[in-house]
Amino acid sequence: MLIVQSRSTDVYRNLAMEEWLLDHAPELPLLYLYVNDPCVVIGKNQNPWRECRLSLMEKEGVLLARRISGGGAVYHDSGNLNVSVMVDRTEYVERKQYDLIFQTLETMAALHNLSILGKNSLGIDGLKFSGQAFCHRRGRSLHHGTILVNADLKRLGRYLGPEVEGIETRAVASVPAKVANLSEYAPELTVKKLSDALIEKFQEMYGSCGVPECWSDVEIEKNCAATQLLPIIGKISSNDWKLGHTPRFFFHPPSPDGFRETGGVEVQKGRVVGLDGAPLFAEWLSARQL
Repeated sequence: MLIVQSRSTDVYRNLAMEEWLLDHAPELPLLYLYVNDPCVVIGKNQNPWRECRLSLMEKEGVLLARRISGGGAVYHDSGNLNVSVMVDRTEYVERKQYDLIFQTLETMAALHNLSILGKNSLGIDGLKFSGQAFCHRRGRSLHHGTILVNADLKRLGRYLGPEVEGIETRAVASVPAKVANLSEYAPELTVKKLSDALIEKFQEMYGSCGVPECWSDVEIEKNCAATQLLPIIGKISSNDWKLGHTPRFFFHPPSPDGFRETGGVEVQKGRVVGLDGAPLFAEWLSARQL
């Protein structure tokens, strides 16, 4: 059993560490906890121009990131706790990861009106407080999710939504949902208290695995060489991954009178194809002031 807590708030570093742990962690099961500075994280197969307001995010210093799992777009800030559980693929049970969160909240905050919403969200009184996603590779399973403790929900609403209308795509779409912070139901709850309680519940649920090894940032740096982590950070922070990994789509620009122009443009790997130089879609939009 391994428990890892990152003190970094850099979304690219934290996502890179998560990917490195999935591939190289010396032992399982593993609990990984981290908090990011304001950012929007989209699923592996999503279209960022349809999921978030990129121009506003850039103006206000909010980063875009793409994770290695599926699911929808989520907003992160200091009031959101990210929880990752990694186990051997043969031992993965989806419901067990939900129970880790439910039982923790029931025990520490006496919250009992909890439920699974839709396919992979967690709710309280029917309001979403957690989005969950999964990744299975190399005989290992990653199940991770967000927990809204006291996040800035106004900023969440500002950044989540389409950058432009008129996108035609088969990319995975986020499912809109009304959200709530858990602190609205348990005012004493903090990210730190929830982190400590999750560690305790994780050890209880996986107790047969022996005494846990705990990594702080010092142990992270010691066990994960920079030569291994830096290339992953480079990939995750690159436009090739954040924008270029977007599934092929078509964009039908609006005409001056508000109606769609006939035809449209095809975008592959973040670039407008069929035009000289295949410009980046973001630059093409900016040039047209769309």
